[in-house]
Amino acid sequence: ARNNLPDLIFMDINMPGMDGFAATRKLKSDDITKSIPVVFVSSKNQKADQAWGQMLGAKGYVSKPYSDDQILVQLQG
Repeated sequence: ARNNLPDLIFMDINMPGMDGFAATRKLKSDDITKSIPVVFVSSKNQKADQAWGQMLGAKGYVSKPYSDDQILVQLQG
């Protein structure tokens, strides 16, 4: 993300090597990437994950399976 700054990141919570929460913490602690909005994507749909995402500065949370409308809402957000 540092070399090619995206306008928005859709971040899965469950990823190999580093979970989405840790990756978001890393992004938000870097002056270059901290302003990139992050939307969490997860199949778990748990309130605790949504709350944790908000505490980390996530812009939104989308549950899998998601609809096109849910993605559009996040993009327009």
